[in-house]
Amino acid sequence: MQLEVTINLQEPLVLPLNYNHIIQSIIYRALSAMPDYSEFLHEYGYGNGSRQYKMFQFSQLNGDYYVDQKHRKIVFRSYVSFEVRSPEPLLINLLAMSFQYQGITFGTMNCRDIHLELYDYTVEETELLIRMKTPLTVYSTDYDTRRTYFYSPEEPEFYQKIEDNFRRKYEAFYGVRPFQPITLTYIGEELPQKLVTRYQGSYINAWYGTYKLSGKRKYLDFLYQTGLGSKNAQGFGMFEIN
Repeated sequence: MQLEVTINLQEPLVLPLNYNHIIQSIIYRALSAMPDYSEFLHEYGYGNGSRQYKMFQFSQLNGDYYVDQKHRKIVFRSYVSFEVRSPEPLLINLLAMSFQYQGITFGTMNCRDIHLELYDYTVEETELLIRMKTPLTVYSTDYDTRRTYFYSPEEPEFYQKIEDNFRRKYEAFYGVRPFQPITLTYIGEELPQKLVTRYQGSYINAWYGTYKLSGKRKYLDFLYQTGLGSKNAQGFGMFEIN
């Protein structure tokens, strides 16, 4: 399911340029309307071995804004909007209920003039041309040095890591492993735009771009709801269908 959120602002909303953790906190705070579910999702998630998946994703903020480069801030003037997706209807409905009745709080600013749109779009194709709405990231961490390496679309490991992530994530949610692979292919002669951002003290390398995504219909639909690659619940891996 998908939830589109539009906030009409009574005063300017000033946020840091790296605001992903703020949106994630807003989502967890809204889910606390059902404490047991919120605690499960925040502390554990859907597990597969040592990995846990939250099974939601969110877009970047859109709206009427300008960037204050001097102070590293983004300022939304009249409205701001974002999208949340999840394969779990409970999560989306809890968010909608909480936003409607409690509003959305940024720091000390509580926003009440909110317009919500719920959708239940499902993918019906086995091959998609997609464009990343939020950048795509996959990585590996050396367990001895704890150093993290982020892969780029020019490396074969980039696509294998995305396939591996899909398999683990799908099994964590449904309890069964997918029996066919998904395939992602970059469309373009030059490397896509790279984004280096900071999330709570850690740097993340991620990539935009246009890709071809192939696989069973239900697998592609699952990825549409959950996102491609890693760190979906931190604001990475959301795509739109061209």
